[in-house]
Amino acid sequence: MRSIKAIGIGCLFIIIAILVMQLAYIFIAVAYNAMAKDYPLLNDIAGSFRYIIGIPVFLVIMFFGGYITADAVGEKVLPHCLAVGFITASGMIVPTLENASLTLTGIVIFVLAIGATSAGGLYWQRK
Repeated sequence: MRSIKAIGIGCLFIIIAILVMQLAYIFIAVAYNAMAKDYPLLNDIAGSFRYIIGIPVFLVIMFFGGYITADAVGEKVLPHCLAVGFITASGMIVPTLENASLTLTGIVIFVLAIGATSAGGLYWQRK
């Protein structure tokens, strides 16, 4: 039962944190687009904006999700963190496959998400 609670807590943290991150990103993107009207230079870097800011923040959230999962379970940290990383990363990737195909970027993000979650758990274990 403790394992299921730990996985649930980790997944819940990651889902809520990512939803908050997406909301903040929408507000930032709207402000960025408003600024880009006045500064044409900003239009050139608009496409890479989501990768420069979004991926590192996403990986930090996954790391802390693994850390919280490890703290909740206390033992057998790596399998639990791998499960949380797989569940949450799959929950993001699978719904997008209805309208698009899996890309190399999607695969890399999927692997990085699982790695970051596991790294968070292993970091907790070393403490």
